[in-house]
Amino acid sequence: MPKSRPIVVIVPDQALNKSLAFALEADGYRVSSFSSVAAATKALPEALCIIADDGVLKAAVSPNDLSSFAGRTLLLREHGAMPRHDAMTVLSKPLSGADVLAAVARFIPPATLTDPAYV
Repeated sequence: MPKSRPIVVIVPDQALNKSLAFALEADGYRVSSFSSVAAATKALPEALCIIADDGVLKAAVSPNDLSSFAGRTLLLREHGAMPRHDAMTVLSKPLSGADVLAAVARFIPPATLTDPAYV
């Protein structure tokens, strides 16, 4: 049974986008994939979390497009990039599916871990 709230993936690199979606769906998550923040805007409020490539923030109309979702955002950055100083969780590339799944698990509220939708 898929976990109820979708994960929004915002990654313009289609190969990486598909790879992330595959790993997440194989673990039972629903995934909504987009190539830009603008395209994902309507899906953001309902997302369990948002996985965004650092490049989409640089390309966004407003660099603060994800600021209200910072506590639910997993940012994918190139290894060695300067760290962010906000509430976003950061993973450095290259990364594995296990890295992403472990990071996403941190976004599941403890009260819902026994909820059948998340088991």
